[in-house]
Amino acid sequence: MFPTLTAASRDALVRVGRPREFRPGEVVFHQGDPCDSLFLLRLGRVAVHVLTPDGDDATIGLIAAPDAFGEVGLIRADHHHTATVVALDDVLVLAVLASRFHDLRADHPDLTEWLLVTLTRRLERTSALLADALFLDAEHRVARRLLDCQCSFGVDSDGSLPLAQDDLAAMAGVSRPTANRVLRHLEDQGSVRLGRRHITIADLESLAAQPPLGVVIGGGGALPSTIACAGQRD
Repeated sequence: MFPTLTAASRDALVRVGRPREFRPGEVVFHQGDPCDSLFLLRLGRVAVHVLTPDGDDATIGLIAAPDAFGEVGLIRADHHHTATVVALDDVLVLAVLASRFHDLRADHPDLTEWLLVTLTRRLERTSALLADALFLDAEHRVARRLLDCQCSFGVDSDGSLPLAQDDLAAMAGVSRPTANRVLRHLEDQGSVRLGRRHITIADLESLAAQPPLGVVIGGGGALPSTIACAGQRD
């Protein structure tokens, strides 16, 4: 976890972190809760949900160990969580209070650099998602989110993503019928296989290289190869 940190800094974070375990479906924190800790995800996977203005629950992201979340609370003392995080399977996190994190920075200056790099990458990711929403059609957005999940979230033992079509639709910013239409087309192509609350990427190269529904963007049809791991975290 956190290869940019020295071993001493990683060990210091682990020592001050408070272990917390969650079962599948349990909430790590709710949208609107005070944010006063950094969460180091040591085991398992979580989903990030937001409550829309219409009162709907939308999945906007998936995080798999090893990773971290809640880092904005290290910057703003008055920050509140902007999303709800829910365990998808057995989860172990270390909760590091913001005050303890800042105490460590005096002896471990690389923690400051890690925090800046992490926040920068989050901003870059948000900018990329905004660009997708503005300039890509629904078909390409669905394909991109599948590729992101494949790289950053991993797959189950049977090779499937534990991802419902509703979740994928929310992450791609499309309606469920649109997501279903794209997925059925990709299934017909042999790129994916659809199951109950899971999606299997059967042909990764086909999914990355072939434009869904024959849509061509900017004179070329293929999705850029770099997006295959756009969601991967260091």
